Amino acid sequence: MSPFFKIRFLLRLCSGAALLAGAEGVASARPNHLLPQYQAAWQATQSAPASQLSTLSATATETATASTPSGSGASAVAQTPTLLRSALMAKSLASSVAPYVPTRPPGGLDAATGVPALWQNATIGQIGVMADGSVQQSDKGAPNGVAALDANGAMTAPVSGDLSTATAKIGANGAVGRPLAERFADQLNAKDFGLALDGKTDDTAALQAAKNAAASGAVIQLPAGKLALKALPTGSTPNLWQANGTLQADGGPLTTLGTDVLESTLEGGKYFARGQTAADMAPVLRKDLDVTHSGGKAGFVMNLEKGNCTIPSVGAALNDYVWCHSTVLNSAAFGGGQHVAQASLAQRPANALADGKGSRSQIWAGYDETRDDTGQPSNIAGSLVGREIDVYANADDPNNWRIGLQLQIAGAESTGTPGRVGKGIALGNNDGTSAYGIMIDAAGRFDTAGIDLSRSTPVNNAPVLNIGANRNLAFSDDHKPHFQFDSAAYTLRYWYDTTPLFSVGMNGDVTTAIANPESGMAWTLGGQALVGVNLTGLSTPEAMRFGTGQALSWEPTAVVQTRFADGKLTDQVAAGVARTLDTQGNESIPGAAHNSQTVVSLSQPTASAFVAQGTAAIGLDTTGLTAPDALRMTEGQHVSWEQTATVQTRFSSGQLQDTWGGTALRSLDQSGNETLTGSSLNSGMTTTMNNGSASAITLNGKAGIGVNLSGLTTPQAVRLGSGQTVAWEPTGVITTGYTTTGLRDANGSTTLRQLDTAGNETLSGALTPAGGIRLPTFSRAAIKGMSNLPIGTTLYDADDDAPAIYTSAGWKLAALNAIP
Repeated sequence: MSPFFKIRFLLRLCSGAALLAGAEGVASARPNHLLPQYQAAWQATQSAPASQLSTLSATATETATASTPSGSGASAVAQTPTLLRSALMAKSLASSVAPYVPTRPPGGLDAATGVPALWQNATIGQIGVMADGSVQQSDKGAPNGVAALDANGAMTAPVSGDLSTATAKIGANGAVGRPLAERFADQLNAKDFGLALDGKTDDTAALQAAKNAAASGAVIQLPAGKLALKALPTGSTPNLWQANGTLQADGGPLTTLGTDVLESTLEGGKYFARGQTAADMAPVLRKDLDVTHSGGKAGFVMNLEKGNCTIPSVGAALNDYVWCHSTVLNSAAFGGGQHVAQASLAQRPANALADGKGSRSQIWAGYDETRDDTGQPSNIAGSLVGREIDVYANADDPNNWRIGLQLQIAGAESTGTPGRVGKGIALGNNDGTSAYGIMIDAAGRFDTAGIDLSRSTPVNNAPVLNIGANRNLAFSDDHKPHFQFDSAAYTLRYWYDTTPLFSVGMNGDVTTAIANPESGMAWTLGGQALVGVNLTGLSTPEAMRFGTGQALSWEPTAVVQTRFADGKLTDQVAAGVARTLDTQGNESIPGAAHNSQTVVSLSQPTASAFVAQGTAAIGLDTTGLTAPDALRMTEGQHVSWEQTATVQTRFSSGQLQDTWGGTALRSLDQSGNETLTGSSLNSGMTTTMNNGSASAITLNGKAGIGVNLSGLTTPQAVRLGSGQTVAWEPTGVITTGYTTTGLRDANGSTTLRQLDTAGNETLSGALTPAGGIRLPTFSRAAIKGMSNLPIGTTLYDADDDAPAIYTSAGWKLAALNAIP
């Protein structure tokens, strides 16, 4: 073939290929070869003999070429597959030759697909038949095409429409497929009821519809969004709402949905809340753990709830408080309930011992453990507190209702035997070497008692405070003054530092030790008493024992002393010896013995006429003197009753006077009239008066009570003579007294009220009680049994519910009418 024809042939071939490509480009979408009409053509192709396929293919090609005008060869070639398929569909083929099965390249034909050797001489129609039975790249994911497969051979197809009847199952072994509608109904979602969650549309009806559809205890989910509500959902069946990022319309956190429990994330953490309550509601959160196993590791702790709060030493110093568990109770309620921020109950049931296995394990209502594992002292490692209880309040606590820590005990059953708790508070050690600094430190202010055991009830003479033998009870921070019971000697000792200063033995013997020879006092008594030291009940023949040379001082300055020294009993005043008595009974007196009837003339006005020194039972004894005047003084002279001469008694200006510092406190005149300034403290005092115009006793001055007889045990506080009266004001006009007619209250000589010996009271005026008059009440039988009563006696008949009046004709009932 000449070059010219070669070039022309190639151009025609390229032109035909271009026309074929163009025809395919403008043709309609490729048919779906899986539809029934194309399946029939494919089956016919499969059953045709190879020779007929070749003949039909050639005939179709020739026919197409012959019937096509010149220049339309490309169109004829493009129509060949269609003509071939039409011929195959119109003619029934039957032969004994085995059917031909075409080879289809995986993935269909494209520019990179090589034609198998078997098809190298195939016609365009034959290639079209092969292409129609294969999957083209352009069919993947196309409408009426095929679903694309991923690299693992899995199909990903778009889903639309109502799939509620579709089924699905999870990949776990043993799982079964379920309808999607059933799976979606496992938990209610408020979105399924028209919830808008746009912060503007009222979601009240949708939320209420979701609750109405939910069963009791069911969970209702709330998606993220803003919830606009005019009212909270209501209903008696409880539900749990799970909010996943749901907010209020203003963007604030959602914290309540009526009486239902709300579960959400508030401030980034899990949050459970119930904003409203009804009576006797179940708890917001309940956790149960039933322990049913036996055995296990010794000391292993099984928890119902466990929280770990770790604060590592990283970053800057922490200035905020970290509370691993916090419970806050705010209560302003009233009523008979008790509100507790946190409660724990550890209970051993009544049938715990029914299995006969003996004593049970320990139970604890609460356990706190604080550890410092640094091995360093607290000034290096830092502070550590086992548990702190703070009580904050203002104002007083008159009822003692504010209690920092209260421990109460009672029997588990009121009808059972009384229970007993061995120890109220036990402070101990978990090892044998560690020690407390102070076991109980009462460092706060108090105004009643540091430790009050006064209301405790000892049984069997149990001590209210027991510190044990050989233990100290200290009284200062340095612990130097302290008490200790010496168990070996069975003696209570008072120590200062290491020196025992005072001790009481088991038989009551008292021993003291003094280490201060200059000014120390072995025994000092202060205050007031009838007897300084009373040894009268001591049966020992020696009431008191002194050492040789020791002195007995008789006044505070120790100037006047008595001692036994040098074989003599010596009484001395200052440094001068006043009197000595030797073992032979000889008495030596350096001064003079003033015998009776001794008259001493003094010419020194400042000196005492008689000075008695020493010791005697009576300073001056005149009982044996037969003279009628035991002591005589002249006008104006006085007797002083103490060393300063402040308290004196004298006769002056015709009156016997007791004075204090020159002021007359009591005066008695020659007529027997006594005048007191102050109170009369004498008992059994009788004064005889001969002056009818004078007062027997006159009290002047100021006092809380004029005459106080409340401490007098006699049944008669005051006795008056018949006809005598008590005046109630200074003029003596208003009086009370007893006459022959009875007890009388009078205004001058006019009787105001009279009470006779029979108990009858007569008033001159009117009886006007503020609370009305209440008649004595008797039964009808009792009233009829009364006789010989004064006319006009009025009683109340309890049977007739009316007053009864005694008249000359007997008892009469008074008529009563209702008050209009």
